[in-house]
Amino acid sequence: FVAGKAIVVTGGGGSIGSEICERMVAFGAARLLVIENSEPALHAVVELLKSKQSNTAITGRIADIRDRERIMSLIAQFKPDMVFHAAALKHVPLLETDWDEGIKTNVFGSINVADAAAAAGAAAMVMISTDKAIEPVSVLGATKRLAEMYCEALDNDLARRAAGKNATRMIAVRFGNVLASNGSVVP
Repeated sequence: FVAGKAIVVTGGGGSIGSEICERMVAFGAARLLVIENSEPALHAVVELLKSKQSNTAITGRIADIRDRERIMSLIAQFKPDMVFHAAALKHVPLLETDWDEGIKTNVFGSINVADAAAAAGAAAMVMISTDKAIEPVSVLGATKRLAEMYCEALDNDLARRAAGKNATRMIAVRFGNVLASNGSVVP
């Protein structure tokens, strides 16, 4: 599925994103762009990935998905086949307090990544969502649900405009509580 492909992973230094990066390398991606806004996390994951016995060309870039111009530019230059969007704010109690930050990252940041993937002609963007987006009762669930709704609408629009030709697919996958993930109830 990813062998020989160019892959972008946003939030690649996080617990979920770094695992996705490791799988991309293990499954033979030709090129991997790791986008992360935490300098220590980016350094750690890129060093880890480069230590693997792999032919994958690995590049790490510091960027915030909230910065539309930067994300559009990075993804356009890289020309990915697929984008895995794992960057998000996920800590439920913190987002209840700082809900505006959750909206900026989880909604507008996801819109930026989806638009960038489509503009770059990627075959697909996979957005990592949460089970909390099902009938949301928290800011995390609501922001992720809004991002899913945008991606679903964009997917429909891209398919309609493509009129039978290949269009970028927007896919959302919902993860439940991931043990040992950043912000997990069970560390």
